[in-house]
Amino acid sequence: MVWEQGVAIIAMVTAEEEGGREKSFRYWPRLGSRHNTVTYGRFKITTRFRTDSGCYATTGLKMKHLLTGQERTVWHLQYTDWPEHGCPEDLKGFLSYLEEIQSVRRHTNSTSEPRSPNPPLLVHCSAGVGRTGVVILSEIMVACLEHNEVLDIPRVLELLRQQRMMLVQTLSQYTFVYRVLIQFLKSSRLI
Repeated sequence: MVWEQGVAIIAMVTAEEEGGREKSFRYWPRLGSRHNTVTYGRFKITTRFRTDSGCYATTGLKMKHLLTGQERTVWHLQYTDWPEHGCPEDLKGFLSYLEEIQSVRRHTNSTSEPRSPNPPLLVHCSAGVGRTGVVILSEIMVACLEHNEVLDIPRVLELLRQQRMMLVQTLSQYTFVYRVLIQFLKSSRLI
């Protein structure tokens, strides 16, 4: 899917394991391990670098199609500070994660081939609805604030749920999005 859809950024909002239970298979190799390359069928994935930034890690991956020899860079941004239950306490840290996604997106858009000027962003957690929905909704609403667009969180969530049921699962996740936006406005000195 990553190759087929031309995904340049993967935003992961879960640890591989939480509370002793596997939440996500580790599909990318560890940097510095004996083998920093893994092969899945026709694709070879190599970890080029990893940068830890407090509550998230940015990893650069090289993805090579073994049949054609074509290579692509894929950025893996893993938010590492989400508690097992509830939402993050550090709003500034979560906003810095969203800013990192935007920064990497600007970079990939400026260096991408003309055939895919705005590659899709892949966001995932374990179930693909709770934390994933919070990231997607927060990112859309921050963009609305930045571009002076109408801020209708319930309507945007309704539209998102037409594409993926159950996005933003709990009331605490929903109110977290509001808290993120308030923090964004405070940090931007707009309130």
